[in-house]
Amino acid sequence: MTRPLIALLLAPLLACGNRGGATSAADSTVVVQAVEQYRQAWLRGDTASALGHVSNDIRIFISGVPDVIGADAARKLFADEMAAYHVELLTLNRQDLIVSGNHAVDIGTYVEIQMPKTGAPIQGEGRYMTLWRKEQDGEWRIVRYMLNELPKK
Repeated sequence: MTRPLIALLLAPLLACGNRGGATSAADSTVVVQAVEQYRQAWLRGDTASALGHVSNDIRIFISGVPDVIGADAARKLFADEMAAYHVELLTLNRQDLIVSGNHAVDIGTYVEIQMPKTGAPIQGEGRYMTLWRKEQDGEWRIVRYMLNELPKK
C-alpha cells in the first residue's frame, strides 16, 4: 500500500480516537469535580448535597457494616452519620481514575477526622473505591461505594 492510502484508511480511526480521548478527558474532569463536591458536602455536613451525588440504586460497602442498598438506606446512613459527627478533615489521595463510556472508577486512600458531638476526635485511614455513572440527566453519580479501613498505625 502507498502512504496516502494508509493515511486515508487510518484517518477515520484517528479521528474517532481523538474524539473519544477528548470526551474521556472532559468526563474525567467532570468526575473529579463531582468527587470534590461530594467531599465538600461531607465537610459541610450537607446531607442533601451528598445525597445528590449518589444514584437511586446506590450500594455502599463498608467494612463491619451491613450493605447499604438504595437511596433510602443511603439517606438514613448519611443523616445518622452527619447527625452524630462533624467531619473536620477528609483528605482523598487518588491513585487511579478510570473513565470508560458512562462509567468511571475512582480508587485511592483517605484520611478522615470525625468530631463526635461528645468525646474525642476519631481519626480513620483507609482505601476507597467508587464507581460513578453518567445518568440520564447527564450528571455523574456514585452507584457503588466501597470503604476499607486500614489498621491503626
